[in-house]
Amino acid sequence: MRRAALSLILAVILVSVVGCSPSDTASDNTLSGVVTEVSGDLTTVTGFVVLSRDGSSHRFTPIDGLLFEGGPLSHLREHVVTGQTVVVTFESGPSGELIAVQVQDT
Repeated sequence: MRRAALSLILAVILVSVVGCSPSDTASDNTLSGVVTEVSGDLTTVTGFVVLSRDGSSHRFTPIDGLLFEGGPLSHLREHVVTGQTVVVTFESGPSGELIAVQVQDT
């Protein structure tokens, strides 16, 4: 009985910790934040940096052909100026780099 109660308490604590995780963390392969930098030329984006609410910066490399909600990815430059947040869905590359597979407005 005592072991079952302890297991239940530990399960509740674990669910509370996981359930209260901030939404801008990278744990679920999505991250929200402010775009602080865009690399590339006027029409091509080769990389971009997102600053999350916890103050950490994350550099992303877009997959080939990635669009920003159906439009050009270069729209991210506008977000650098306006400070409007984005949500990035990403995968980890073979060398640990973050590869953006989707970018959306929040």
